[in-house]
Amino acid sequence: MTERGVSRVRVMVRREFRYVRAQIAGLAERRSEQRFEMRQIAKATLAAALAWFLADRLLPRETVWIAPATAVIMVQETVYRTLTNGVRRVCAVAAGVILAGSVGHLIGLNAFSLVLVVPPALVAARWRRMGRHGTDVATTAVLMLSFGAGSQERYLLAYVVATGIGALSGALVNATVFPPLYRRRPYEAVRRLSEEAATLLESVAGGLREGCDLSELPGWQRHADRLDAHLDRASAAIADGAESRRYNLRRVRAPRTHDDHAELLGAMSEIGVHIHALVRALAYTAQRRDQRGDGPPWIDEEFARDYAALLDLLAQALQARMRIADEPARLSAVISAALERAGAIQEQMTEEIRNGRLDQPRGWVVTGSLLTDAERILIILNTLHSGDGTLDAADPVAPDAVA
Repeated sequence: MTERGVSRVRVMVRREFRYVRAQIAGLAERRSEQRFEMRQIAKATLAAALAWFLADRLLPRETVWIAPATAVIMVQETVYRTLTNGVRRVCAVAAGVILAGSVGHLIGLNAFSLVLVVPPALVAARWRRMGRHGTDVATTAVLMLSFGAGSQERYLLAYVVATGIGALSGALVNATVFPPLYRRRPYEAVRRLSEEAATLLESVAGGLREGCDLSELPGWQRHADRLDAHLDRASAAIADGAESRRYNLRRVRAPRTHDDHAELLGAMSEIGVHIHALVRALAYTAQRRDQRGDGPPWIDEEFARDYAALLDLLAQALQARMRIADEPARLSAVISAALERAGAIQEQMTEEIRNGRLDQPRGWVVTGSLLTDAERILIILNTLHSGDGTLDAADPVAPDAVA
């Protein structure tokens, strides 16, 4: 192996070692994702043992294995998903068994029987009500025929019953033993999204403050694209949080807060649109500057400094909005300062346009666009603050929060 190959292997080994170390360290944290996963593994093991115990006493020996295998699959992340997927799997298996039993009883196992079984099974698999378990219709039907069980009514019935026992065991364990209730996960996802947006605004502000330096523009564009991925993750986390309350016994001890984060997610989605527009305006400015060569700048240094200060205030407002320890007065002060700064910039631009004192007349379109996007971000934050949409401070640290 070459020296370069050895170096890559070392990097991979170190990366995997850091990952394992982080997972082990996470087990020491009370509400960590690692502890949640270990709890789910323990519950899946308990569900498999319970399913085996029941099936071993009720069903033929050759079908007992189906029950614990199904139980392990059924211990999903939420109680609602466990129940719905359990019903879907049992229905899919029953449909496959009925199809295989009907064809096998009539003509036995041969190529023609598969021709009769596979097409209707795949059609049934595409029924939206089956969800991801739709393929179980086809696989069950083909397996039953392939094993020669298509004409063995007793085995077919035991197969369906064993699947039902496994699904019931998984649902029972997941619904009664520490049923997962996601109260912290949505908050953490939205907080990361807000921090990423604030970091990007601070980075742009730093570049503009240093002589309107746009050399970091490619990095800003990549950062803005990452906001979309964070937005998707936050949306999924909020959906999981809402779903985790359905059919969950623990929701009685954890009543829904006044804010389920959906309002803040919608606001962050709109803010992301304006951040993208802001970065695109700067990219256009950089492109025109490169084409023009040594012509006068479209963004003068005074505007760049004032605008950088405004972006810093917007970043502080985003951070204060998500920082639990901050008093509402802190956020009010930051928003008020941002409103004053935006008003001052607007008045300065209006005065320069009215008196014809623009250093670069063509640049007022770009600077006007930049200011408009910043003001819209500010309006969104101010509307959230005025609407008393602050996150419940007790939510992410509630004693019964598991993930």
